[in-house]
Amino acid sequence: MSCCEPFGGPRCANKVDVDDMDARRLENAVWRLYQKEKSASDLSCLVEESAQDITSSASLRQKAQNAIGEKLAFTDVRFDQKMRMCEYDDLPTFPLRPNFAGFKNKLQPASECVVFDGCPEDPYHPSNTPIYQTATFVQPSANEFGPYDYSRSGNPTRTALEKHVAMLEQAAAAFAFASGMAALHTVTRLLKCGDEVLANEDIYGGMHRLLTQDCAHSGVEVKFVDTTDLNALNKAITPKTRLIHLESPSNPRMRITDLRGVCAIAHKHGILVSVDSTMMPPVICKPLALGVDIVVHSATKFFSGHADCTGGLVCVRDPELAHRVAFLQNAEGTALAPFECFLFLRGIKTMFLRVDRAQKNARHVTSFLLQNPYIKKVFFPGPGGCDAKSLAIHRSQSTGSGAVISFTTGSVAFSRRLVDACKIFKTTVSFGSVNSLLEMPCTMSHASIPSEKRTLPEDLVRLSVGIEDHIDLVTDLEHAIKVAAGELDLSPHGGFDSQFQDLPIVPTIGEPQRPTLDDELSTRAPTTGAGVFTPGELQSDSSSGIEDVHAAVDSRDDHDEQVSTSELSASVSYALPAAHATLLAGGFLALWWRLASSRK
Repeated sequence: MSCCEPFGGPRCANKVDVDDMDARRLENAVWRLYQKEKSASDLSCLVEESAQDITSSASLRQKAQNAIGEKLAFTDVRFDQKMRMCEYDDLPTFPLRPNFAGFKNKLQPASECVVFDGCPEDPYHPSNTPIYQTATFVQPSANEFGPYDYSRSGNPTRTALEKHVAMLEQAAAAFAFASGMAALHTVTRLLKCGDEVLANEDIYGGMHRLLTQDCAHSGVEVKFVDTTDLNALNKAITPKTRLIHLESPSNPRMRITDLRGVCAIAHKHGILVSVDSTMMPPVICKPLALGVDIVVHSATKFFSGHADCTGGLVCVRDPELAHRVAFLQNAEGTALAPFECFLFLRGIKTMFLRVDRAQKNARHVTSFLLQNPYIKKVFFPGPGGCDAKSLAIHRSQSTGSGAVISFTTGSVAFSRRLVDACKIFKTTVSFGSVNSLLEMPCTMSHASIPSEKRTLPEDLVRLSVGIEDHIDLVTDLEHAIKVAAGELDLSPHGGFDSQFQDLPIVPTIGEPQRPTLDDELSTRAPTTGAGVFTPGELQSDSSSGIEDVHAAVDSRDDHDEQVSTSELSASVSYALPAAHATLLAGGFLALWWRLASSRK
């Protein structure tokens, strides 16, 4: 299937069936266009053809293609149930979409993130993709499916996101899931009982848990291997091996695997290669173009960039594999909701800018860490962070080093004090946000891996560098290291918590003035005795508040020459709220009394 051929059509028995279905779709689109324009002039070549020509699917398809051009009106596509020649589950759950496998975009990576119309068929031509916040879609008839029927199966906002991601990854199709783990789980669902998966030994804790506690219980054999050693990988393959899953750089030791080398070995044995490329977003690495079969992202990280939504992505370069992933997404109900799709579409627009700035900051931070005597070792796919061979491999398969750094201090206690002393770097799991983050994987992101099976140093600290000024980030780390070393005391937060407790308060609240005897008369709230009041007593007390107001005004009238009008206004303004509050409270209590009495 070429890059210009649409993905998403039904999988029918043979080529003739596919052509016939495509011909009916095109015919339907042309006929609707004809009805809209109320003119037969442009389409007369179609409506005036003889019956013999109309029955020829190849001829009809060519004429229809000539009439409407290369663009198919997705919103006009119908799938006729009475005439279909394929299984129900093979029908697409969303409109046809472009196959971007091998697609060469003329735009630069920064423009690719921005120049994309998610809904070109929308009649209102919005500048941003709308949120189609609906669960169902009205169908053309009882015997026909429209482009969408149920948002679990397909939704226009999700289609826009999946098309944009597929374009960025050069994939045949991309699929959006509710979380990164849902995306990884879908990849494992491609395996069946008795199959074997090889995974690199330095892997995300959540995936380790999924493989060892879910896949293993489903009859899938799991084997961990050092994928950076191609000879060891080749020896680990057995006739049952169906999938090799890895990360490069790995999380969190930043180990580099030769993706081209792994694909060459795997494909020789008919094995699929899956790469979790969360650390390497498509603006700096496109694993599918290197021969990888499946690319997975936790979109929560760099695709979102703001730590405000969770999501996962699965991208594949083979249309047949895409059909299987589409089936699992629909059958298991793990698809991403429309609102989150909208947030990710918005995040993609700034992804290049965010990643570019974060990478520059990461290089400054790495340089500082490499020169600091308290830091024992730095793990980073850049100069000083890995060996020359690994760096050469990484640079051959990506255009950037990413924004995640790990380092050791030689002491678990020192690392903990360092993490707790940071002010700008927030202590949290995840990475890829505009904010700089840090954590200790052994007790946080990778804590699900049993200690006896972990390959991580206990004192390892992982940094996710954000887009702040690198001077502030280095200063924050330098201060935290000195605190951990006992050279400085842990100072107050200094405003980094955004509470600014050392600043004066606005507005300034001064000392209240002592009221005069006349002020006390006008502002004093009516007093009542303690105990439970009857509704009659409450009504009497509430009316006394109004009487106090009138009394205050009368007393002022007796001394007109001594009291100004402004003073009188002030007295009344203080008395009225008190009276109103008393009336309101009395009303509520009276209502409560009636309800209580009626229940008796």
